[in-house]
Amino acid sequence: MLPPRNAIGRIPSHIRLTHIPRISGPNVHLRPFTNRTRLLLLSPAPGRPQLPFLSPLAPTRPLPPLSIHLRQHFGRLISTESREHYKRRVSRGVKIGLSVSAILVLFSAIQLGIYQEDIEHSWPTPPEWSWKSRWCLRSAQALQNPEQIGKLMTNWPMVAGYLRELLERLENLEGEGKGLIEQDEGGFLVEGVGRTGFDVSGKSEPWRRGYFQALMGAAKAAENLDGWLTDRKQKISAPAEYVVGPSNPRPKPMPAGQKKVPQEEDCEQASPSPERFYMKVLTTKGFDTGQKLDAALAYADWLDFKGLGLTAGDMYKWALDIAASGLEGDASKIVDLKNGILKNNGGDLPSENILRVSTALAVHNARQANLPTALSLFTSVLKARRNLPISSDFDIAPSVPTLPKSNNDPFASLFKSLRNVLIPVEYPGPLPSGNDPPRRTTASACEEAGLMTYIGEILYASSSKESGLAWTRDAVDMAESTMLDLGNSADRAARTRCAQCLKVGLENWKTMVSSLVTRARKEEQESRDQAKGAWFGGERRVEAKSLDRRRWEAEDAILEDRIRRLFPLLEGESGLDLLAPNSSLFV
Repeated sequence: MLPPRNAIGRIPSHIRLTHIPRISGPNVHLRPFTNRTRLLLLSPAPGRPQLPFLSPLAPTRPLPPLSIHLRQHFGRLISTESREHYKRRVSRGVKIGLSVSAILVLFSAIQLGIYQEDIEHSWPTPPEWSWKSRWCLRSAQALQNPEQIGKLMTNWPMVAGYLRELLERLENLEGEGKGLIEQDEGGFLVEGVGRTGFDVSGKSEPWRRGYFQALMGAAKAAENLDGWLTDRKQKISAPAEYVVGPSNPRPKPMPAGQKKVPQEEDCEQASPSPERFYMKVLTTKGFDTGQKLDAALAYADWLDFKGLGLTAGDMYKWALDIAASGLEGDASKIVDLKNGILKNNGGDLPSENILRVSTALAVHNARQANLPTALSLFTSVLKARRNLPISSDFDIAPSVPTLPKSNNDPFASLFKSLRNVLIPVEYPGPLPSGNDPPRRTTASACEEAGLMTYIGEILYASSSKESGLAWTRDAVDMAESTMLDLGNSADRAARTRCAQCLKVGLENWKTMVSSLVTRARKEEQESRDQAKGAWFGGERRVEAKSLDRRRWEAEDAILEDRIRRLFPLLEGESGLDLLAPNSSLFV
């Protein structure tokens, strides 16, 4: 039970005050800062200052636009601390952006430098040239080998641009061309070509070789840009059928992804004629016999391609004269200077240049359907090559530096790049002029196999199909054995040449056998039709034709198996991964 409440805890009513005492003092009147009559009438005077931004707006007053409101109150909204905060953030953002940009620029510069070192090791340039000239030459040479730099195709307009700038620098008599001499007070004048030919004898061998590479590269670019126009305003190049203008009212549409269209009024030839550069090589004093022969044969091949057979024949004769001029003795004892057929007298050996010209003349005659002369040339060259002395282990002629096969291993690529950066490149020594007789090596057997392939094709097309097929079989056997002998040889150029020879031989063999199988089936069917009305010997002829058909079908099956077996050996060496039928050496 709870105890009773104590009455002492309550305040008696007569003691508790009912009103709070009022402290007497002066009357305080608050003076408002603004005049709000209506508010003062409705409510008592507030006890705080009346400022515009603290007072509620009248309901009849329209709201100002946001831009005006922010302009009026921006200084109040952004305090001193906020300004400093935003300044720090903007400054920090600018610093980060500049740092990232500097890192990206530095990384791009390092990447470009490593790339230039890589292509410098693959395509060395004369060390006495300026950095700009060396840059142009190695960049142009790298672009001409797209498979070695990870490209799909060659950008010939860019190659022509690099080499145009390089030739302007090298032929500047006040700059890097100081020391060049114009021949006969101004050089030669060739109709349709212009002034050509300098005397570069006073320059060093690396300088002359680099100048020759620039001229030949420009000629090759001009061949690939034949019929192209360049729009200088838009800086694009395209074939003439894509250019919009009065001479081409219905141009072809540009490829997908290309938004620019060249205009005829802004266009000019993408490159001069190839003969300008070839004639400059042929009329320049200071190049050796091999270099001039390269230009003559390339120019003659270009004329053949353009359908100028007679002019090409004259150029081949000029090439034969160039090769004969490099011989020490009487050239007429070695080769017939009229048709290029080697005499093979057993005493005098032909030079490498003579063999090259005779082979090129044979191909030219085959293209012109002059098969008897072509066959005579091929057989004379084959006999001459088989009579060459065998090379010893210590008598190896210098060759052009070969390019390594591309490797997808990132660590190997990184190690190679570091090695190229740290180890300076050595410019290779001079190449042989070709005035001396060559020697038989392991790789030279591919040259003989190529000649046998030519001979087999001519025989098959002209006289005896059996003889042509036999020559082709022997050529394939020789090329295959040579390919296996080379193995992992460092001379990739020889392996590539041998792989191409083996590929062409297999293609020709496949084409010949397929044609013989088709003919045998047709003859068998005809013999069966004739046997129905024959009195005697019909079945015997059918059996003979059937046996002939089975023979060629068996050889075709064996050949298919051989191609399948040799495919891994050819893949990646010849540059062509598939064996396409119906191809020919004369196409």
